[in-house]
Amino acid sequence: MKKLIVNADDFGYTPRINQGVIAAFKNGVVTSASIIPTRDGLDDAVALAKENPKLSVGVHVDLDEMFTVDHGTGRVSGVKGTFNRDAVETEVARQIEMLLSRDIRPDHLSSHHHVHMVRDVFHVVVPLMIKYGIPVMRFHRRIAVEPEAYDEMKVFLDAQGIISLPHFIEGWYWGNIDEVFDCAELMTHPGYGELWREYELLASCDSKLKSYLREKDIRLITFAELIAETRSQSA
Repeated sequence: MKKLIVNADDFGYTPRINQGVIAAFKNGVVTSASIIPTRDGLDDAVALAKENPKLSVGVHVDLDEMFTVDHGTGRVSGVKGTFNRDAVETEVARQIEMLLSRDIRPDHLSSHHHVHMVRDVFHVVVPLMIKYGIPVMRFHRRIAVEPEAYDEMKVFLDAQGIISLPHFIEGWYWGNIDEVFDCAELMTHPGYGELWREYELLASCDSKLKSYLREKDIRLITFAELIAETRSQSA
């Protein structure tokens, strides 16, 4: 049986996007969401997460103020000015603590435009994940910002005991859940107010999708279930 986590990014961006995330969770296949702590919908997302405790919740780190973004690829493309390790560490810690102070304990970490996949940022983020007890990182070759550094980073990540899924799917495209995998994360961006987000919301809530998943023997799981299963296997 395949296992699939469907994660909604940008939870907390705006209240309208938050409503789309919750609709995709209640009426569709989303099992998890990543809260972006820097945007206007943060407190609304926190309240919704508490109202829906079965939704697995993580932190979606946002360093757009420090990095340039290639919106064609959806990845960061360079640092603004000079890389400042201390500033990055302070900001990432601040964002994690914004959730902890609101009684949200993130069970996974991802980032806006995959900035945590920049090698210098990665080596700041991993110790903070250990410090704050965040067990899972979105980490896969498909989202590598510096492909030449990927293997070294993966060895380091595994040595620290951080969990990463072996397969990653970037968004809804028909047939992508038929890719070969045992356990995967599928990234999606459901929401209201933007056409592309509303498309992903519709895809997440497709009435035929749950039946198709059952037919293909694909089980929807949360990050919390992944963590429990991983720890049980290693015990």
